[in-house]
Amino acid sequence: MANQDIKLNIIELQAVLSSLKASIQEFDSYTKNFRSSTRGQLKSFNSDFVEEMDALLDNMNDDSNTKLLENLHAIHQAGEILVTKMKETDEKIGQVIRSGSK
Repeated sequence: MANQDIKLNIIELQAVLSSLKASIQEFDSYTKNFRSSTRGQLKSFNSDFVEEMDALLDNMNDDSNTKLLENLHAIHQAGEILVTKMKETDEKIGQVIRSGSK
């Protein structure tokens, strides 16, 4: 018979959430700033490549990035809520154990 206990390592979960948050911030900066800063850097070049790159940058302007960021923020928020609830539950269980009542 399989063990049906659920074990969560809150410290590891917090580390994963921290990494997710850093990744969201990194991706967000590319989403907001990459196109405009790249366009600005290309203005000094005289080449057909610049026109192609400008068209590529226009194609990168879509709603997928925004939706992905919204989903990542929702996942991060759900994880934060999970950690908070787990800590609260752990504290309540600890109080019951310390008091000796059921």
